[in-house]
Amino acid sequence: MATFTWQVYANTPGWMGVGANTYIFSGTGGLSTPITVGSWNSEAHLGNGDPGADQCGTNHVPRVTYVNGTQFDNGSGTQDLNDTNLTTQECSLRINFTDASTVAISSARFYCYNGTLTTTEAVGIEAYAFERGVTATAWTHVNEDGTSFGGDNSGERLALSDHSAATEHTYYIAISARPLSVGAKTEFDMGIALTYS
Repeated sequence: MATFTWQVYANTPGWMGVGANTYIFSGTGGLSTPITVGSWNSEAHLGNGDPGADQCGTNHVPRVTYVNGTQFDNGSGTQDLNDTNLTTQECSLRINFTDASTVAISSARFYCYNGTLTTTEAVGIEAYAFERGVTATAWTHVNEDGTSFGGDNSGERLALSDHSAATEHTYYIAISARPLSVGAKTEFDMGIALTYS
């Protein structure tokens, strides 16, 4: 049976499953600290609601903040975005796809959406994403509400690498988001889709 497992690098620290928790982007100061409109997230957390109580454990989810099209900040200042500067443990997410059979992956993609329709953009946010491990050096724009940009649509998502046949496939994803208006952003989810054979 094919299974996706979403993980974050947190707690002791180590890779831990997101499970039923919610990935939370926040401002500096903790899980419930709002991000100023037009500013990028300066922290990331797991919450048991929107946002709910913090579920990160001892160490919080690493934050990766968009600076410009080719740079990020992980709390240590502005750096060029590449596989050397952004380690796997600094990525926002590790997504594993497993199958009992040996399968190859094609047409994989990561996207933001409104939580209901996978082809509709997340409401009230702008977001960029990056796949580590494929020698990329630039962010990919994956959501911008108000311009009908986002969702699982060609040109509006992060195309992920194809993988040769195996029983387990792993993607390391960095994502950064900012609010475009005041208020909680509850119509904001992330998704992944792929073809396997």
